Amino acid sequence: MSAFWDFSVKVYGAGGVKDACLALQRAGLDVNMALWIAWLAHEGRDPAPALGRAMALSAAWKDAVVAPLRAARDALKPAPGFVPESEAVALRRRVLDAELEAERMQQEALAELATRCPPAEGSAGKALCLERLRAYAARLNAAGAPLPVFADTVFLGLENR
Repeated sequence: MSAFWDFSVKVYGAGGVKDACLALQRAGLDVNMALWIAWLAHEGRDPAPALGRAMALSAAWKDAVVAPLRAARDALKPAPGFVPESEAVALRRRVLDAELEAERMQQEALAELATRCPPAEGSAGKALCLERLRAYAARLNAAGAPLPVFADTVFLGLENR
């Protein structure tokens, strides 16, 4: 496992982070990308030089693997009428496990891009995170994404853990 995965597991368990991540997802952002930006900023590294590559990698993986798994999982709730509820619930758990494994694999690939991210000059931490989240959201035309809430919640969660 990578330091990025460890960071994500740690911060995701902090109060409010899951909801902040889901809000970004509803706004059209990839949660793993947002967490990657937060992780690098927290580590004092600037994600800007690798942002384009990270976005391309994440978009391809999401389209090919994560989104179909999520769609399959969603299709099982509620269970289709021809499938017993208990079997649908069991299959949904297995699909969720596969989806989480796919997310972990995406994070492992993103973590490797950290070598392209130099030490941050000037601001780091939450300020850098928010600045780079804004650049990421702008590339996706997701101007309404609740970026400050995400950054505040993640960095508060880091302080409290």
